[in-house]
Amino acid sequence: MAEVTVSRDEAEALAEAALLAHGATAENARPTARAMVLAEAEGNPVCGLFYLPHFCAQLAAGKIDGKAVPAVATEGAVVRVDARTGFAHPAFEAGLPALLQAVAAQGLAAMSIGNSGNALAMGHFVRPLAGRGLVALAMSNAPASVAPPGAARRLFGTNPLAWAVPREGAPPIVVDQSLSAVTKTAVMMREASGQALEPGWAQDAAGKPTLDAAEALAGSLLPAGGQKGANMALLVEVLSAALAGAHLSPEASSLGDASGGPPRLGQFVLALDPSRFGEGFAGRIATLAGFFADAGLRLPGALHAPADRLTLPAELWDRVRRLAGRE
Repeated sequence: MAEVTVSRDEAEALAEAALLAHGATAENARPTARAMVLAEAEGNPVCGLFYLPHFCAQLAAGKIDGKAVPAVATEGAVVRVDARTGFAHPAFEAGLPALLQAVAAQGLAAMSIGNSGNALAMGHFVRPLAGRGLVALAMSNAPASVAPPGAARRLFGTNPLAWAVPREGAPPIVVDQSLSAVTKTAVMMREASGQALEPGWAQDAAGKPTLDAAEALAGSLLPAGGQKGANMALLVEVLSAALAGAHLSPEASSLGDASGGPPRLGQFVLALDPSRFGEGFAGRIATLAGFFADAGLRLPGALHAPADRLTLPAELWDRVRRLAGRE
């Protein structure tokens, strides 16, 4: 596969230009482009520029409102954001000041985001909070693609969940994972490249295990960890969608096409100040990291800064350029 190497700044500028060209305002295009390119720079292409053509098509069709202005309401430690069928990232940015203010006042706060689109990498919601010394948890539901054990019907989305913990003098602990055995985007990429799936990833429409990506897309993904993963996906559904009054996963339209109306997904973010719960938190986290090191392991989190230059499939980069009107 032919590849090109481009700067992170150039990729972000073109992604933003493409979103602007298809109807997004600068306030909505900028954080969304930043999120896609940051995912690429972190080596996470399933949350990266793969979605730019979909976002542009959805903007043009009105499935995403590129001119949406998120509405923020606060009540004590609760922050509520209505994305108004716009992108998830500007909705998060709109509610972030209120969330931080509530944490400063109360020691902890929670934010719900409703009526939004694809949240991409949930780690981007928690890492900035850990950078401010906060423990953070974030999650989102997604269009139904996962069947619980014993079912052939898709009842959950990949329902990603991320959390982050600050560390003194070291990168934060960060976990960012879907609650499906694999992301739907990864299956779509395997189908496009003609690659087989891994065992335990998916089943066909009849509920039989399959390694065929097309059969999996017609059937369902499987939860990570069997019933335990399905139970966690159910919790994400409750906290992200039900609390925000968003569409439940079986009600949400696809994130991979421009039909079906707005997906109206939900996200949930919880942040707490560990210093308000007592002394010695940083020391205990350092001791925990030492236990992991003694076992020959590391705590999850970034080992290095995001790359300044991206290596992308040439076909994808050409499409980015076309969408931005540069060819």
